[in-house]
Amino acid sequence: MTIAGTAVPQGRYTLYCIPTATKWTIILSKDNYTWGNYAYDAKKDVLRTDIPVAKNNKVIEALTIYFEDAKPGASLIMLWDDVKVSLPIGL
Repeated sequence: MTIAGTAVPQGRYTLYCIPTATKWTIILSKDNYTWGNYAYDAKKDVLRTDIPVAKNNKVIEALTIYFEDAKPGASLIMLWDDVKVSLPIGL
């Protein structure tokens, strides 16, 4: 599959996010045995991509993550406060 246009092999990954006002940096790491960013190691990154921030019409108080159909594949939608980001996932 691809994430943001980058081929990602089948496996288990940890998803990190660095949110800013204009973009969110999404990181996929092959290190599945850390909690938070206390032992984060950039050398274990499989993917690092920036996705633009869009304004959402309503305020979402709790971080909300869901998948939305997109052809071909899906988009990982993340909502928080009045912010919406969409990470494209292809097959």
